[in-house]
Amino acid sequence: MNIKRQLIIPCTLIGLLILIPIYSLVVSYFKSASSLSLKSTLTEVSLFSHHGKIVNIKDFKDTPTLLFFGFTHCPEVCPTTLSNLLNNIELLEKNKKNYRVLFITLDPERDTINNLKDYLQNFNSSVIGLTGELNEINKFAKNWNIYWEKVSEGDDYTINHTATVFMINKKGNFAGTIAWGESDESIKLKLQKLLNL
Repeated sequence: MNIKRQLIIPCTLIGLLILIPIYSLVVSYFKSASSLSLKSTLTEVSLFSHHGKIVNIKDFKDTPTLLFFGFTHCPEVCPTTLSNLLNNIELLEKNKKNYRVLFITLDPERDTINNLKDYLQNFNSSVIGLTGELNEINKFAKNWNIYWEKVSEGDDYTINHTATVFMINKKGNFAGTIAWGESDESIKLKLQKLLNL
């Protein structure tokens, strides 16, 4: 019995020593995420909409916004994510409240203003495409902890990237995420809260 007790105490201390730093990291991550805002990250960069205008934070004042990073040559994740978001919002919306979906390209080399405009004709006018210089997109993506990498070289490359949708409330603050593959029921609940339906 004494041996067991002698073993339990050191094991408990070791467990606590491991868990406390992990807990601190998790807490600091969520604190930093909750302090994210569209204003603080968008005003640091110079990006253009698919209409050819410099993006101004005033365009999104008092408007719930969904933020998604991708690229127009994306074969599945990007078009599926955008379609699912818009379909779920359409099913929920009764009063047609204002909202925006920002689609930020991670492939400015191919996703010019005109290419973005052509691609976004497949979706409704609430979707705004953003492009710009690579270093500006890098900076904006980094602020949202987006992972992305170009795979293979030449004209036939693709891009692996974070497929998370970031929800921004009407005050412009981070309000949660929607994960790739999340169920429609879960998405609807989150959107109801975001859009105040």
